Amino acid sequence: MTGLAVRLASWDDDPPLGGQGVYLRELRRALEAGGVQVSTVAGRGTWAVPYPTVTGRGHLDLSVHLNRHLDLLTAGDPDVIHVSGGPGGLQLLRQVDRPVVYTAHHTHRQSPGWPTLRRLLARLERRSYQLADKVVAVSPSTADAVVAMGVAADKVAVISPGVAVPDLTSGPQRVPGRLLFVGRLEPEKGPLHAVAAMRLVIEAVPGAHGHVVGGGSLAPAVRAAARGAPITVTGRVDDAAVDRELRQAQVVLLPSAFEGLGLVALEAMAAGACVVGYDVAGLHDTIGCRGELVPAGQVGALADACVRLLGDDELRRQRGDAGRRAVAEERSWDRCADELKALYRSLVC
Repeated sequence: MTGLAVRLASWDDDPPLGGQGVYLRELRRALEAGGVQVSTVAGRGTWAVPYPTVTGRGHLDLSVHLNRHLDLLTAGDPDVIHVSGGPGGLQLLRQVDRPVVYTAHHTHRQSPGWPTLRRLLARLERRSYQLADKVVAVSPSTADAVVAMGVAADKVAVISPGVAVPDLTSGPQRVPGRLLFVGRLEPEKGPLHAVAAMRLVIEAVPGAHGHVVGGGSLAPAVRAAARGAPITVTGRVDDAAVDRELRQAQVVLLPSAFEGLGLVALEAMAAGACVVGYDVAGLHDTIGCRGELVPAGQVGALADACVRLLGDDELRRQRGDAGRRAVAEERSWDRCADELKALYRSLVC
């Protein structure tokens, strides 16, 4: 076949609230640039469809609606339906009369939260993946987690998302002593750990200062924790502002409780910033030896790694260059789209 028509389905979309929205937006662009006809069904953003409120959780309510109205996924006769799954994603529990690909950004088993709800959602997630024709995991650790759920290993493929690599020859430059946290201000992202580590670094390194970018339920607590220190807390900002922040930061903190991949880590590495994070599965895959990983939950170790990087220009340069080089060589959106197009064709030919 010469052409492909793909329907993307996700709760988050453009303008994105989180990583799944970024994934959908950039994947759509790359697929369309490669000649794929793309349509979208989403819970919010430009391609949002109306759906009734049942649980009060948008991704679950949209899941219920789509399972009742499969025609929203099949209208226009797409060749393949590609769904974003995992926490914050969609659960498709009915068989569809065409190939279904799921992206597992991470799994409910990997996520924190209420144990009873997590177990229930993990069962729904497993059922969704078992019904799918293929599950695309964003990292090897996420692939292992999907297989551990009871999904056949030959059904799971690892295709990591792409990341744009900016030209650093012009525009904002690094600001000495600048520490950055960017992400959702939710418990699983660890913003309070980031602020606590920033305060320790500021005490140890003259001129060090912090910036926290993002919105979420912990915003009041984060502002309170930053009070009295040279730490600026802003709300959500647009992509251009995030890009400026990443270019100016010397060190980006990622104290996540879990990550399927760690898109912010990749974006920071692409911008040449040094990344310091907790040694959890998704960040271990993404950062590896190109940044600094410390035991999860140890704020003091997080701060010590930042102090070490701020005090060693050569080490910081090596880490930044290695991360940027790795993203440029391994993580382009064109590569991601090409791998997915080959997978789509294997299912429809």
